[in-house]
Amino acid sequence: MGRSYAARVLSIIKRFTMPILILGALIAALVASNKYGYEDIETLPKSSQMNAELETQIFSIRRAPELLTSPLELEKLAANLGSLMSSVPSNSCLVVAVDGEAVFSERGNIPLYPGTNVKVITGASALMQLGPEFTYQTILAAEREPNEDGSLLSTDLYVFGGGDPLLMTDSYIELLPENYSKIRTNADELADLTVGMNILFIQGAVRVDESRYDESRSVESWSEEVQSQVMIGSMSASLLDQGYDGLKSNYSSQRGTDDPPPLNPSRDPAIRFAASFDDLLEARNVIILEAAREFSGIDLEDLVQLLSVESPPMSEIIKQMLVNDDTMTAEMIVKELGYSRSGEGKSSSGTTGITEIIRGTGLPETGLLVIDGSGVNSGNQATCKIMQEIADYEPVKPFLQEAFPVAGEEGTIAEEFRNSDFAGNLKAKTSRSATAASLLGYFTTDKGEQMTISFMVNHQEGGNWTEIELDSFYETLGSYLRSFSSGLPIEMLEPK
Repeated sequence: MGRSYAARVLSIIKRFTMPILILGALIAALVASNKYGYEDIETLPKSSQMNAELETQIFSIRRAPELLTSPLELEKLAANLGSLMSSVPSNSCLVVAVDGEAVFSERGNIPLYPGTNVKVITGASALMQLGPEFTYQTILAAEREPNEDGSLLSTDLYVFGGGDPLLMTDSYIELLPENYSKIRTNADELADLTVGMNILFIQGAVRVDESRYDESRSVESWSEEVQSQVMIGSMSASLLDQGYDGLKSNYSSQRGTDDPPPLNPSRDPAIRFAASFDDLLEARNVIILEAAREFSGIDLEDLVQLLSVESPPMSEIIKQMLVNDDTMTAEMIVKELGYSRSGEGKSSSGTTGITEIIRGTGLPETGLLVIDGSGVNSGNQATCKIMQEIADYEPVKPFLQEAFPVAGEEGTIAEEFRNSDFAGNLKAKTSRSATAASLLGYFTTDKGEQMTISFMVNHQEGGNWTEIELDSFYETLGSYLRSFSSGLPIEMLEPK
């Protein structure tokens, strides 16, 4: 609970004082030598001596306030947080770190279910494996170049899906809540680019390939019960509008802005992509003779590439995922991780890859079990220490800091901490369910110091810890952290 950190600081103080003691002994010896008849030591005039006595001494509390006060502040923080954690069910943990070093840890190494905060592990792994600048590509190709005037494409128009989880139409975006992050790849712009090549007549059909990933429409580790409860579209390498066909027929347009729309998962995402892109082109006066369909077994190398559209960079995709708590994006990233590491674009390959990526960094791995990319499966496990270490891992920390929503202002935590000390001072990913709650993020104190918070609590169905108790815990935690400082102001240490 922060004692080891305080002990190290006190050790520093001891090393600092030892030379001072030696110097004092030497001065005493010189004074003694003068007393017993050795060469006189030049001294300051009396007035100068008086002024010197008013100056700060070589070793004083004012010269190293942080060294002396940090242990006191840390002990106070540890006592407050220890008392706070005594009110939390035992299947919980809390780690607080300053500059990447834990200053408080309560049950920090026990494995717990992190809920949807597994998405942070997925995002960090993507940053490490694929890089923050990685982009998905959707490629259009044909058997031959268009006619010289570009007005006739006498072949099929082939679309190669690249796994982009954010390829969306304007009509779909309009269905999303107003506070939903609109980071996306614009499918309408892809249609505009196609028309911009003067492709106004397609003698064949729009055909879509989804072979980059497997054809599993859901996550392999999810039970049928879980699949029926989770609101997610059908997965595909040729994903459009997050795998949905559109609104349910009985849905009213009179809805609350924060309510998710009731959508129908696509029965065949590739066919849905082809048909929707066909519609987008025809809406721009492109004539297409044959019905949209999918294809496989044709290599891009055997075709003429016409154009491609790139997704936003991975750093922005992760921001969209965390701000919106986007399950589909997380699971699509997992498939891309599998494809990148093993050539297999399937969920199981991706989750195995995540474990390997974390292991390769040297970060703590004990207690980590990744079953899916979104945290839907309650079998996922992590420790508070692992989550804190990932958040403070320097290669990914700047991107996570940018990706986490601001408490009281953005995304899923826009309302959660509006009236607490966390509001405006905390950037975090949180998770709440009937069985678990978690928080991982960065908090800025009144002194401008940044702390990393990792918290988890698990409980039985129905909860032995109420929402009110959780809110009270977060409110108290915020107040303790906000007032923390690694050192007291010098003015408080001056003699009266």
